[in-house]
Amino acid sequence: MIRKLSKSKSKKIPPRVPEGEAITDMPELSMEELNEEFKKRMKEYRNFVKFILYELFVKDNSQVLEIGPGPGWITIIMAQENPTLKITGLEISEDMIRVANKNVEEEGVKDRIVFLHGDATNMFQLKDNSFDVIITHDSLHHWDNPIRVFNEIARVIKPNGIFCVGDGRRDIGLGAKVIFNIAKLMISKEISYYWKTSIMAGYTPEEIRNILDQTDLKNKYEIKKDIFDLLITNKTH
Repeated sequence: MIRKLSKSKSKKIPPRVPEGEAITDMPELSMEELNEEFKKRMKEYRNFVKFILYELFVKDNSQVLEIGPGPGWITIIMAQENPTLKITGLEISEDMIRVANKNVEEEGVKDRIVFLHGDATNMFQLKDNSFDVIITHDSLHHWDNPIRVFNEIARVIKPNGIFCVGDGRRDIGLGAKVIFNIAKLMISKEISYYWKTSIMAGYTPEEIRNILDQTDLKNKYEIKKDIFDLLITNKTH
């Protein structure tokens, strides 16, 4: 259960290693193959969507923006859970968009979802104050300039809109490391490698707080955490 950020004893944290932005076809791993791996995370995606819809209280007919939707499964689940939503996915990887478009067509939600090719540091395609809800899952650690992205989120979200940014954290403890070392025995070497690099590219709660305090979302957010992840949402009190 993700809990509110609280002070903890200091510990040695490895330096952040950026992972790069776009995930594209590779000789050893196509996006179609990666999509099959992502399908194994459906329970995680459903929990994320249910948190957004039912704990952040998303209204019917909301305009939703997902930054970095990848193959589109969170977008698809959200559209299936509430058919009144109109969802836009902004994705920097054209290879991911190719797979996402196929997935939404196969899942029968093509009429409610559109994917745009673009960079979240400059969402020029999107108007000011145009979205009721902005979400992203596992894309934050790919952002080369998170301050600019958070400022773009602040620009395109409507007044009193909902935002939710979920991502892994780098300052994982012993328990998370044990889980990772066990889990990697049951997944491919490629997926294990990219899971590890995504952890190393993640931010700590303190780093994210420092970043957000330099943006137009200052004083408008709260950070929660569990053993692997961070969750950044609107301030609720």
